Amino acid sequence: MTTEETSQATWEPPDLAAVAAESVATFDLPALAIVHIGPVGVVDVAVAGRRSHDSDVVLGEDAPFHLGSDTKAMTAVLLATFVQDGQLDLDALLSTLLPDLPIDERIAAASLRDVLGHRAGLTDDALDMGALYAATDASAARADAVADALAAPGGPVGEFVYANVNYMVAGLVSERIGGDSWEQLITTRVFEPLGMACGFGAPIGPDVPLGHTATGEVVPEDAPVTDNPPAFGPAGTVHCSMGDWAKFAAAVLAGLQGRDTAVLDATTVEDLFNDDHDYVAGWSRITVVGDTIYAHDGSNTVWYARALLIPDRHEALLIASNTGEASAVTAMDAIPEQLLEP
Repeated sequence: MTTEETSQATWEPPDLAAVAAESVATFDLPALAIVHIGPVGVVDVAVAGRRSHDSDVVLGEDAPFHLGSDTKAMTAVLLATFVQDGQLDLDALLSTLLPDLPIDERIAAASLRDVLGHRAGLTDDALDMGALYAATDASAARADAVADALAAPGGPVGEFVYANVNYMVAGLVSERIGGDSWEQLITTRVFEPLGMACGFGAPIGPDVPLGHTATGEVVPEDAPVTDNPPAFGPAGTVHCSMGDWAKFAAAVLAGLQGRDTAVLDATTVEDLFNDDHDYVAGWSRITVVGDTIYAHDGSNTVWYARALLIPDRHEALLIASNTGEASAVTAMDAIPEQLLEP
């Protein structure tokens, strides 16, 4: 038996329930949820806490959590499905993909791969948030926002500038190729093949979590603003149960390990992540004690989520909380040390 096989044979799932409950109590969170995907393919889920600080409703493992910018990795995979079908090249220029939109000459050389890496010279400065919130057609509002951003870039191509509008561009490209809304395309091409039941915007229902502001105030379902505007969708409006989010994370993890999945084959995943930069396909790529880790945080300011993938260790950790309080981030900073072997 190899060293790896011995390690996998003796590995035991961590006690997520205890860690989740302790985190809720220690950091005074309304709720916190954790998924651990272990080296033998075990997916362990734990949810602790309540619907809100003001509620007695205890959440179950099927409670949906808002993923914020962890949606970006899902949009990148959506684009990769079109690559796999021979309908798209990630190195295609924006001027080729969106020929009807006026593109500033400073970003004429930007490719779709640059967009996915936040290196296309775009910023969120041109976004009219009032108009986006008022819009009744998310796809049309997204197209208008992208047109404004492409006409007024904020930096040179190749320079990393994190901006939601990059993934709004990616969403628009998917709509142009797929002939449908981004919401419908990601549902049929990513979520359904992986057996995921996800939604968009803040989750709604009497037994689901409610978001909280940075000061811990509950955001009711009928509040004027419960999420980013729908036009932001490709950049960060998905909500999922932790088990469904785990299906996505496991698929990306498998692809990074060279294994085919129901949504992408390993060759397509290799192309998607074929980038020497520190940010690729909706993930920050970092090295910690010799391990390459793909990580990303997501927040719409009233929820917080974090994802960590460690392909070489066949391991992933997903954490989410229904609050924008700083204590949620502090809790998430502490959890990996408790659950991931050194």
